[in-house]
Amino acid sequence: MSYAVLEVPDFPLHARLRLEPARDCPVVIYTGNGRRAQVAHLDALALRKGLRTGMSAVQALGLCPELRLWPRHEQAEAEASALLLSSAWRIAPRVEPTSDGLLTVDLSGREISALRRDLGEIRLTLAAQALPLRIGIAATPGVARFAAYQAAPECWVEDSLSFLKPLPIHLLTLTENETTLFDSLGLRTLGDLARLPQASLTQRLGERGALLWARATGRDRRPLDTATPPSRYFASYELEHPVETLEPLLFLLRRFVDRLAAEVTAVGLATAALRLGLRFEDETTHERDFRLPQPASQPDALFRVLEQHLATLHTAASVNRLELELFPAAANTRQDGLFEASLRDPHQFYDTLARAAALLGSDRIGTPCNANTHRPDAVTLGPPTAVIPEYHPAPNPPAFGPLLRRFRPPHSALVECAEETPAALVCPSVQQAQGRIVQTRGPWRRSGEWWETDAAWAHEEWDVELDRGGLYRLTRTRDGWWLEGIYD
Repeated sequence: MSYAVLEVPDFPLHARLRLEPARDCPVVIYTGNGRRAQVAHLDALALRKGLRTGMSAVQALGLCPELRLWPRHEQAEAEASALLLSSAWRIAPRVEPTSDGLLTVDLSGREISALRRDLGEIRLTLAAQALPLRIGIAATPGVARFAAYQAAPECWVEDSLSFLKPLPIHLLTLTENETTLFDSLGLRTLGDLARLPQASLTQRLGERGALLWARATGRDRRPLDTATPPSRYFASYELEHPVETLEPLLFLLRRFVDRLAAEVTAVGLATAALRLGLRFEDETTHERDFRLPQPASQPDALFRVLEQHLATLHTAASVNRLELELFPAAANTRQDGLFEASLRDPHQFYDTLARAAALLGSDRIGTPCNANTHRPDAVTLGPPTAVIPEYHPAPNPPAFGPLLRRFRPPHSALVECAEETPAALVCPSVQQAQGRIVQTRGPWRRSGEWWETDAAWAHEEWDVELDRGGLYRLTRTRDGWWLEGIYD
Protein backbone atom coordinates (compact mmCIF):
# COMPACT_ATOMS: atom_id res chain seq x y z
CA MET A 1 0.00 0.00 0.00
CA SER A 2 1.79 3.11 -1.22
CA TYR A 3 -0.85 5.76 -1.96
CA ALA A 4 -4.03 7.15 -0.42
CA VAL A 5 -6.68 9.31 -2.05
CA LEU A 6 -8.79 11.57 0.17
CA GLU A 7 -11.97 12.77 -1.51
CA VAL A 8 -14.85 14.96 -0.37
CA PRO A 9 -17.86 13.99 -2.51
CA ASP A 10 -19.88 16.90 -3.92
CA PHE A 11 -17.06 19.15 -2.79
CA PRO A 12 -18.51 22.52 -3.99
CA LEU A 13 -21.70 21.85 -2.02
CA HIS A 14 -20.07 20.76 1.24
CA ALA A 15 -17.49 23.55 1.05
CA ARG A 16 -20.32 26.10 0.95
CA LEU A 17 -22.33 24.32 3.67
CA ARG A 18 -19.27 24.33 5.92
CA LEU A 19 -19.43 28.14 6.16
CA GLU A 20 -23.14 28.68 5.55
CA PRO A 21 -25.13 25.76 6.99
CA ALA A 22 -28.68 25.40 5.66
CA ARG A 23 -31.23 24.30 8.25
CA ASP A 24 -34.20 22.23 7.07
CA CYS A 25 -33.88 23.54 3.54
CA PRO A 26 -32.81 21.59 0.42
CA VAL A 27 -29.73 23.04 -1.24
CA VAL A 28 -28.16 22.52 -4.67
CA ILE A 29 -25.14 23.95 -6.46
CA TYR A 30 -25.85 24.93 -10.05
CA THR A 31 -23.61 25.64 -13.02
CA GLY A 32 -24.34 27.79 -16.06
CA ASN A 33 -26.41 30.95 -16.34
CA GLY A 34 -30.00 31.80 -17.07
CA ARG A 35 -32.03 29.07 -18.73
CA ARG A 36 -28.88 26.97 -19.14
CA ALA A 37 -28.36 26.71 -15.39
CA GLN A 38 -28.25 23.05 -14.34
CA VAL A 39 -28.10 21.22 -11.02
CA ALA A 40 -24.54 19.98 -10.45
CA HIS A 41 -24.49 18.98 -6.76
CA LEU A 42 -27.33 18.44 -4.31
CA ASP A 43 -27.71 17.49 -0.67
CA ALA A 44 -29.60 14.53 0.81
CA LEU A 45 -32.77 16.56 1.42
CA ALA A 46 -32.86 17.64 -2.23
CA LEU A 47 -32.44 14.00 -3.30
CA ARG A 48 -35.44 13.03 -1.18
CA LYS A 49 -37.44 15.75 -2.93
CA GLY A 50 -36.85 13.98 -6.26
CA LEU A 51 -34.17 16.30 -7.65
CA ARG A 52 -31.32 14.92 -9.77
CA THR A 53 -28.06 16.20 -11.22
CA GLY A 54 -28.35 17.52 -14.78
CA MET A 55 -31.84 18.84 -14.13
CA SER A 56 -32.38 22.47 -15.12
CA ALA A 57 -32.68 25.01 -12.33
CA VAL A 58 -36.20 25.91 -13.51
CA GLN A 59 -37.31 22.28 -13.26
CA ALA A 60 -35.74 21.96 -9.83
CA LEU A 61 -37.61 25.01 -8.53
CA GLY A 62 -40.82 23.68 -10.02
CA LEU A 63 -40.49 20.42 -8.08
CA CYS A 64 -39.26 22.10 -4.89
CA PRO A 65 -40.27 25.79 -4.46
CA GLU A 66 -38.39 26.07 -1.15
CA LEU A 67 -35.17 24.98 -2.83
CA ARG A 68 -32.07 27.11 -2.21
CA LEU A 69 -29.98 27.55 -5.37
CA TRP A 70 -26.32 28.40 -4.85
CA PRO A 71 -23.56 29.07 -7.39
CA ARG A 72 -20.08 27.77 -6.70
CA HIS A 73 -18.27 29.91 -4.11
CA GLU A 74 -14.56 30.37 -4.75
CA GLN A 75 -13.65 31.52 -1.23
CA ALA A 76 -15.56 28.70 0.46
CA GLU A 77 -13.90 26.10 -1.77
CA ALA A 78 -10.46 27.60 -1.15
CA GLU A 79 -11.09 27.42 2.62
CA ALA A 80 -12.20 23.79 2.45
CA SER A 81 -9.27 22.85 0.18
CA ALA A 82 -6.80 24.38 2.62
CA LEU A 83 -8.38 22.49 5.54
CA LEU A 84 -8.29 19.22 3.59
CA LEU A 85 -4.64 19.78 2.67
CA SER A 86 -3.55 20.58 6.24
CA SER A 87 -5.35 17.43 7.42
CA ALA A 88 -3.55 15.29 4.83
CA TRP A 89 -0.19 16.57 6.02
CA ARG A 90 -0.88 14.78 9.30
CA ILE A 91 -0.52 11.51 7.36
CA ALA A 92 2.54 12.19 5.23
CA PRO A 93 4.54 15.15 3.90
CA ARG A 94 4.08 14.40 0.17
CA VAL A 95 0.54 15.48 -0.76
CA GLU A 96 -0.79 16.38 -4.22
CA PRO A 97 -3.95 18.49 -4.70
CA THR A 98 -5.15 16.37 -7.63
CA SER A 99 -8.47 18.12 -8.23
CA ASP A 100 -11.16 20.04 -6.34
CA GLY A 101 -11.82 18.18 -3.11
CA LEU A 102 -9.41 15.33 -3.95
CA LEU A 103 -5.87 14.76 -2.67
CA THR A 104 -3.34 12.05 -3.43
CA VAL A 105 -0.92 11.15 -0.63
CA ASP A 106 2.34 9.21 -0.88
CA LEU A 107 2.31 6.76 2.05
CA SER A 108 5.89 5.51 1.73
CA GLY A 109 7.25 4.47 5.10
CA ARG A 110 3.95 4.54 6.98
CA GLU A 111 3.10 1.75 9.42
CA ILE A 112 -0.35 0.27 8.78
CA SER A 113 -1.80 0.34 12.30
CA ALA A 114 -0.71 3.93 12.90
CA LEU A 115 -2.04 4.90 9.47
CA ARG A 116 -5.47 3.45 10.23
CA ARG A 117 -5.61 5.41 13.48
CA ASP A 118 -4.60 8.68 11.79
CA LEU A 119 -7.10 8.23 8.97
CA GLY A 120 -9.89 7.63 11.46
CA GLU A 121 -9.00 10.80 13.37
CA ILE A 122 -8.93 12.83 10.16
CA ARG A 123 -12.36 11.57 9.11
CA LEU A 124 -13.83 12.55 12.46
CA THR A 125 -12.14 15.96 12.37
CA LEU A 126 -13.42 16.78 8.89
CA ALA A 127 -16.88 15.42 9.67
CA ALA A 128 -17.07 17.94 12.52
CA GLN A 129 -16.26 20.57 9.87
CA ALA A 130 -19.18 19.38 7.67
CA LEU A 131 -16.81 17.75 5.17
CA PRO A 132 -17.59 14.02 4.63
CA LEU A 133 -14.50 12.11 3.55
CA ARG A 134 -13.98 9.01 1.43
CA ILE A 135 -10.57 7.32 1.57
CA GLY A 136 -9.04 4.87 -0.86
CA ILE A 137 -5.68 3.12 -0.29
CA ALA A 138 -3.94 1.14 -3.01
CA ALA A 139 -0.57 0.45 -4.67
CA THR A 140 -0.91 3.20 -7.32
CA PRO A 141 -2.55 6.65 -7.40
CA GLY A 142 -5.06 5.55 -10.08
CA VAL A 143 -6.27 2.49 -8.18
CA ALA A 144 -6.46 4.54 -4.98
CA ARG A 145 -8.67 7.04 -6.84
CA PHE A 146 -11.09 4.26 -7.86
CA ALA A 147 -10.98 2.91 -4.31
CA ALA A 148 -11.99 6.30 -2.93
CA TYR A 149 -14.94 6.35 -5.32
CA GLN A 150 -16.07 2.96 -3.93
CA ALA A 151 -15.20 3.73 -0.29
CA ALA A 152 -17.79 3.72 2.47
CA PRO A 153 -15.98 5.50 4.04
CA GLU A 154 -12.65 3.61 3.55
CA CYS A 155 -11.52 1.09 0.95
CA TRP A 156 -8.22 -0.78 1.22
CA VAL A 157 -7.24 -2.56 -2.00
CA GLU A 158 -5.01 -5.62 -1.68
CA ASP A 159 -5.41 -7.10 -5.21
CA SER A 160 -5.65 -4.32 -7.79
CA LEU A 161 -6.72 -6.49 -10.76
CA SER A 162 -9.52 -8.20 -8.86
CA PHE A 163 -10.75 -4.84 -7.55
CA LEU A 164 -10.68 -3.07 -10.94
CA LYS A 165 -12.25 -5.85 -13.00
CA PRO A 166 -15.97 -5.21 -12.23
CA LEU A 167 -15.80 -1.38 -12.15
CA PRO A 168 -17.75 0.48 -14.89
CA ILE A 169 -15.65 1.82 -17.71
CA HIS A 170 -17.07 5.36 -17.44
CA LEU A 171 -14.85 5.87 -14.36
CA LEU A 172 -11.99 6.47 -16.79
CA THR A 173 -13.60 9.84 -17.72
CA LEU A 174 -13.85 9.04 -21.41
CA THR A 175 -14.41 11.50 -24.21
CA GLU A 176 -17.54 11.27 -26.35
CA ASN A 177 -15.67 9.54 -29.20
CA GLU A 178 -14.06 7.06 -26.78
CA THR A 179 -17.44 6.25 -25.25
CA THR A 180 -18.92 5.56 -28.70
CA LEU A 181 -15.96 3.36 -29.65
CA PHE A 182 -16.02 1.26 -26.48
CA ASP A 183 -19.80 0.83 -26.69
CA SER A 184 -19.46 -0.46 -30.22
CA LEU A 185 -16.83 -2.95 -29.02
CA GLY A 186 -19.04 -4.08 -26.13
CA LEU A 187 -16.66 -2.87 -23.45
CA ARG A 188 -18.60 -2.19 -20.25
CA THR A 189 -16.10 -2.69 -17.41
CA LEU A 190 -12.45 -2.05 -16.73
CA GLY A 191 -11.90 -5.79 -16.88
CA ASP A 192 -13.22 -5.83 -20.44
CA LEU A 193 -10.74 -3.11 -21.42
CA ALA A 194 -7.87 -4.83 -19.61
CA ARG A 195 -8.35 -8.00 -21.68
CA LEU A 196 -7.54 -6.09 -24.87
CA PRO A 197 -3.90 -6.18 -26.06
CA GLN A 198 -2.11 -3.00 -25.06
CA ALA A 199 -0.47 -2.72 -28.45
CA SER A 200 -3.83 -2.79 -30.28
CA LEU A 201 -5.32 -0.10 -28.06
CA THR A 202 -2.20 2.04 -28.45
CA GLN A 203 -2.30 1.63 -32.23
CA ARG A 204 -5.95 2.77 -32.29
CA LEU A 205 -5.82 5.66 -29.77
CA GLY A 206 -2.12 6.49 -29.48
CA GLU A 207 -0.72 7.55 -26.08
CA ARG A 208 -4.27 8.03 -24.82
CA GLY A 209 -4.97 4.35 -25.44
CA ALA A 210 -1.84 3.30 -23.54
CA LEU A 211 -2.87 5.50 -20.62
CA LEU A 212 -6.42 4.08 -20.49
CA TRP A 213 -5.09 0.53 -20.59
CA ALA A 214 -2.63 1.26 -17.77
CA ARG A 215 -5.45 2.73 -15.63
CA ALA A 216 -7.69 -0.25 -16.30
CA THR A 217 -4.94 -2.69 -15.26
CA GLY A 218 -3.70 -0.70 -12.27
CA ARG A 219 -0.27 -0.02 -13.75
CA ASP A 220 -0.44 3.75 -14.02
CA ARG A 221 2.44 5.09 -11.98
CA ARG A 222 3.24 8.77 -12.08
CA PRO A 223 5.18 11.25 -9.92
CA LEU A 224 3.09 13.42 -7.62
CA ASP A 225 3.04 17.18 -8.00
CA THR A 226 3.24 17.80 -4.26
CA ALA A 227 2.12 20.97 -2.50
CA THR A 228 4.26 23.09 -0.19
CA PRO A 229 3.11 24.54 3.16
CA PRO A 230 1.72 28.10 3.00
CA SER A 231 3.92 31.05 3.92
CA ARG A 232 0.96 33.08 5.22
CA TYR A 233 -1.84 31.86 7.47
CA PHE A 234 -4.75 34.01 6.38
CA ALA A 235 -8.51 33.56 5.91
CA SER A 236 -11.16 35.93 4.59
CA TYR A 237 -14.82 35.71 3.60
CA GLU A 238 -17.23 38.03 1.83
CA LEU A 239 -20.64 37.65 3.45
CA GLU A 240 -23.49 37.33 0.96
CA HIS A 241 -25.85 38.86 3.51
CA PRO A 242 -24.35 41.32 6.08
CA VAL A 243 -24.76 40.14 9.68
CA GLU A 244 -25.73 42.17 12.72
CA THR A 245 -25.54 39.52 15.43
CA LEU A 246 -22.59 37.83 17.07
CA GLU A 247 -23.47 34.18 16.43
CA PRO A 248 -22.78 34.04 12.63
CA LEU A 249 -19.43 35.81 13.10
CA LEU A 250 -18.37 33.41 15.82
CA PHE A 251 -19.39 30.45 13.64
CA LEU A 252 -17.19 31.64 10.77
CA LEU A 253 -14.31 32.54 13.09
CA ARG A 254 -14.39 29.08 14.61
CA ARG A 255 -14.07 27.56 11.14
CA PHE A 256 -11.18 29.90 10.33
CA VAL A 257 -9.39 29.18 13.60
CA ASP A 258 -9.69 25.41 13.16
CA ARG A 259 -8.29 25.56 9.63
CA LEU A 260 -5.46 28.03 10.31
CA ALA A 261 -4.41 26.32 13.55
CA ALA A 262 -4.21 23.01 11.68
CA GLU A 263 -1.94 24.60 9.06
CA VAL A 264 0.33 26.10 11.70
CA THR A 265 0.52 22.83 13.63
CA ALA A 266 1.25 20.86 10.45
CA VAL A 267 4.61 22.63 10.10
CA GLY A 268 5.54 22.19 13.77
CA LEU A 269 4.83 25.78 14.89
CA ALA A 270 2.43 27.48 17.27
CA THR A 271 0.48 30.74 17.11
CA ALA A 272 2.05 33.74 18.83
CA ALA A 273 -0.37 36.48 17.69
CA LEU A 274 -3.65 37.00 15.84
CA ARG A 275 -5.08 39.80 13.73
CA LEU A 276 -8.82 40.24 13.32
CA GLY A 277 -10.31 42.45 10.62
CA LEU A 278 -13.94 43.45 10.05
CA ARG A 279 -15.42 45.55 7.27
CA PHE A 280 -18.85 47.13 7.67
CA GLU A 281 -21.58 48.17 5.28
CA ASP A 282 -20.76 51.84 5.76
CA GLU A 283 -17.21 51.11 4.43
CA THR A 284 -15.62 51.55 7.87
CA THR A 285 -13.27 48.90 9.22
CA HIS A 286 -12.17 47.49 12.56
CA GLU A 287 -8.79 45.84 13.14
CA ARG A 288 -7.37 44.40 16.33
CA ASP A 289 -4.09 42.62 17.07
CA PHE A 290 -3.86 40.08 19.89
CA ARG A 291 -0.54 38.89 21.31
CA LEU A 292 -0.76 35.69 23.31
CA PRO A 293 1.06 35.17 26.64
CA GLN A 294 2.89 32.29 24.98
CA PRO A 295 2.59 30.54 21.58
CA ALA A 296 -0.43 28.23 21.47
CA SER A 297 -1.56 25.49 19.12
CA GLN A 298 -4.98 24.68 20.63
CA PRO A 299 -7.85 26.17 18.56
CA ASP A 300 -9.97 26.57 21.71
CA ALA A 301 -7.45 28.94 23.30
CA LEU A 302 -7.22 31.03 20.12
CA PHE A 303 -10.98 31.18 19.68
CA ARG A 304 -11.59 32.35 23.25
CA VAL A 305 -9.44 35.43 22.61
CA LEU A 306 -11.58 36.42 19.63
CA GLU A 307 -14.84 35.54 21.33
CA GLN A 308 -14.15 37.74 24.34
CA HIS A 309 -13.21 40.69 22.14
CA LEU A 310 -16.30 40.46 19.95
CA ALA A 311 -18.55 40.09 23.00
CA THR A 312 -17.57 43.63 24.07
CA LEU A 313 -17.54 45.18 20.57
CA HIS A 314 -20.39 47.49 19.56
CA THR A 315 -20.68 48.63 15.95
CA ALA A 316 -22.93 51.06 14.10
CA ALA A 317 -23.25 48.97 10.92
CA SER A 318 -23.51 45.34 9.84
CA VAL A 319 -20.44 43.26 8.99
CA ASN A 320 -19.99 42.23 5.33
CA ARG A 321 -16.37 40.98 5.34
CA LEU A 322 -14.35 39.00 7.87
CA GLU A 323 -10.58 38.48 7.96
CA LEU A 324 -8.32 36.53 10.31
CA GLU A 325 -4.56 36.01 10.24
CA LEU A 326 -2.34 33.95 12.53
CA PHE A 327 1.32 34.74 13.10
CA PRO A 328 3.33 31.60 13.94
CA ALA A 329 6.37 31.15 16.14
CA ALA A 330 8.33 28.28 17.58
CA ALA A 331 6.57 26.64 20.49
CA ASN A 332 8.10 27.35 23.88
CA THR A 333 10.19 24.49 25.24
CA ARG A 334 11.48 25.15 28.74
CA GLN A 335 12.50 22.93 31.61
CA ASP A 336 11.31 24.27 34.94
CA GLY A 337 13.69 24.50 37.86
CA LEU A 338 13.32 22.18 40.82
CA PHE A 339 12.04 24.96 43.11
CA GLU A 340 10.16 27.01 40.50
CA ALA A 341 6.38 27.09 40.08
CA SER A 342 4.81 27.61 36.66
CA LEU A 343 1.27 27.82 35.33
CA ARG A 344 -0.17 24.57 34.06
CA ASP A 345 -2.32 26.38 31.47
CA PRO A 346 -1.19 30.01 30.93
CA HIS A 347 -3.94 30.67 28.37
CA GLN A 348 -6.69 29.63 30.75
CA PHE A 349 -5.08 31.75 33.48
CA TYR A 350 -4.98 34.87 31.32
CA ASP A 351 -8.49 34.12 30.08
CA THR A 352 -9.66 34.16 33.70
CA LEU A 353 -7.81 37.44 34.28
CA ALA A 354 -9.57 38.97 31.27
CA ARG A 355 -12.96 37.93 32.61
CA ALA A 356 -12.12 39.37 36.04
CA ALA A 357 -10.93 42.62 34.45
CA ALA A 358 -14.22 42.90 32.56
CA LEU A 359 -16.10 42.66 35.88
CA LEU A 360 -13.82 44.67 38.18
CA GLY A 361 -11.91 46.96 35.84
CA SER A 362 -8.46 46.48 34.33
CA ASP A 363 -6.90 48.82 36.95
CA ARG A 364 -7.81 46.33 39.71
CA ILE A 365 -6.24 43.21 38.23
CA GLY A 366 -2.55 42.33 38.39
CA THR A 367 0.40 41.51 40.63
CA PRO A 368 1.42 44.10 43.30
CA CYS A 369 4.78 45.73 42.61
CA ASN A 370 6.69 48.35 44.59
CA ALA A 371 6.11 51.80 43.15
CA ASN A 372 9.07 54.02 42.31
CA THR A 373 8.46 56.39 45.22
CA HIS A 374 9.30 56.89 48.93
CA ARG A 375 5.62 57.05 49.81
CA PRO A 376 4.79 54.36 52.43
CA ASP A 377 2.86 51.33 51.15
CA ALA A 378 2.77 52.68 47.58
CA VAL A 379 2.27 49.80 45.12
CA THR A 380 1.25 49.41 41.51
CA LEU A 381 -0.35 46.51 39.65
CA GLY A 382 1.75 44.86 36.96
CA PRO A 383 1.09 41.93 34.63
CA PRO A 384 1.46 38.58 36.39
CA THR A 385 4.27 36.28 35.37
CA ALA A 386 3.73 32.74 34.15
CA VAL A 387 6.75 31.41 36.09
CA ILE A 388 7.46 32.20 39.74
CA PRO A 389 11.24 31.98 40.34
CA GLU A 390 12.78 30.32 43.35
CA TYR A 391 12.55 32.48 46.48
CA HIS A 392 15.81 33.98 47.74
CA PRO A 393 15.48 36.06 50.96
CA ALA A 394 17.11 39.47 50.89
CA PRO A 395 20.40 39.70 52.86
CA ASN A 396 18.95 42.08 55.48
CA PRO A 397 20.55 42.42 58.93
CA PRO A 398 18.80 40.53 61.74
CA ALA A 399 15.89 42.29 63.47
CA PHE A 400 16.85 44.36 66.55
CA GLY A 401 14.43 45.70 69.14
CA PRO A 402 10.63 45.36 69.27
CA LEU A 403 8.78 44.46 66.07
CA LEU A 404 6.04 46.70 64.70
CA ARG A 405 2.82 44.84 63.91
CA ARG A 406 1.13 47.11 61.38
CA PHE A 407 -2.61 47.50 60.90
CA ARG A 408 -3.73 47.24 57.27
CA PRO A 409 -5.57 49.48 56.76
CA PRO A 410 -4.64 51.77 59.65
CA HIS A 411 -7.33 52.67 62.20
CA SER A 412 -8.67 56.18 62.50
CA ALA A 413 -7.67 57.74 65.87
CA LEU A 414 -8.39 60.81 68.00
CA VAL A 415 -5.23 62.42 69.36
CA GLU A 416 -5.01 65.34 71.81
CA CYS A 417 -1.81 67.38 71.51
CA ALA A 418 0.02 69.58 73.98
CA GLU A 419 2.53 71.97 72.45
CA GLU A 420 2.47 70.06 69.10
CA THR A 421 3.17 66.77 70.91
CA PRO A 422 0.63 63.91 71.29
CA ALA A 423 -0.69 63.85 74.87
CA ALA A 424 -3.72 61.50 74.76
CA LEU A 425 -5.01 58.80 72.41
CA VAL A 426 -8.47 57.34 71.75
CA CYS A 427 -8.98 54.70 69.03
CA PRO A 428 -12.62 53.49 68.88
CA SER A 429 -11.81 50.37 66.83
CA VAL A 430 -8.93 49.18 69.06
CA GLN A 431 -10.22 49.01 72.61
CA GLN A 432 -6.87 48.85 74.45
CA ALA A 433 -5.40 51.75 72.45
CA GLN A 434 -6.69 54.64 74.58
CA GLY A 435 -5.35 56.60 77.45
CA ARG A 436 -2.84 59.25 78.41
CA ILE A 437 0.48 59.28 76.53
CA VAL A 438 3.40 59.21 78.95
CA GLN A 439 6.33 59.06 76.53
CA THR A 440 6.90 59.95 72.87
CA ARG A 441 9.56 59.64 70.23
CA GLY A 442 9.41 61.72 67.07
CA PRO A 443 8.29 63.26 64.93
CA TRP A 444 9.72 61.65 61.78
CA ARG A 445 8.52 63.57 58.78
CA ARG A 446 8.41 62.45 55.15
CA SER A 447 6.89 64.05 52.07
CA GLY A 448 7.05 63.78 48.30
CA GLU A 449 5.56 64.48 44.93
CA TRP A 450 4.93 68.06 45.96
CA TRP A 451 5.11 69.02 42.29
CA GLU A 452 1.87 67.07 41.61
CA THR A 453 -1.22 68.82 42.95
CA ASP A 454 -3.28 65.66 43.31
CA ALA A 455 -0.45 63.30 44.27
CA ALA A 456 1.44 65.37 46.86
CA TRP A 457 1.74 63.67 50.25
CA ALA A 458 3.21 64.33 53.71
CA HIS A 459 3.48 61.99 56.72
CA GLU A 460 4.42 62.67 60.33
CA GLU A 461 5.11 59.59 62.48
CA TRP A 462 5.28 59.24 66.28
CA ASP A 463 6.06 56.33 68.57
CA VAL A 464 4.08 56.65 71.82
CA GLU A 465 3.69 54.80 75.13
CA LEU A 466 0.36 54.85 77.03
CA ASP A 467 -0.05 55.02 80.75
CA ARG A 468 -1.95 51.68 80.63
CA GLY A 469 0.99 50.09 78.85
CA GLY A 470 1.57 49.45 75.22
CA LEU A 471 3.76 50.98 72.50
CA TYR A 472 2.04 52.29 69.37
CA ARG A 473 2.90 53.97 66.08
CA LEU A 474 0.84 57.08 65.22
CA THR A 475 0.76 58.79 61.82
CA ARG A 476 -0.59 62.22 60.97
CA THR A 477 -1.56 63.05 57.38
CA ARG A 478 -3.70 65.68 55.74
CA ASP A 479 -6.71 63.52 56.58
CA GLY A 480 -5.98 63.38 60.34
CA TRP A 481 -4.43 60.95 62.82
CA TRP A 482 -4.12 57.20 62.28
CA LEU A 483 -3.11 54.28 64.47
CA GLU A 484 -0.50 52.67 62.27
CA GLY A 485 0.49 49.66 64.40
CA ILE A 486 1.50 48.18 67.74
CA TYR A 487 4.95 47.11 68.93
CA ASP A 488 5.32 43.56 70.23
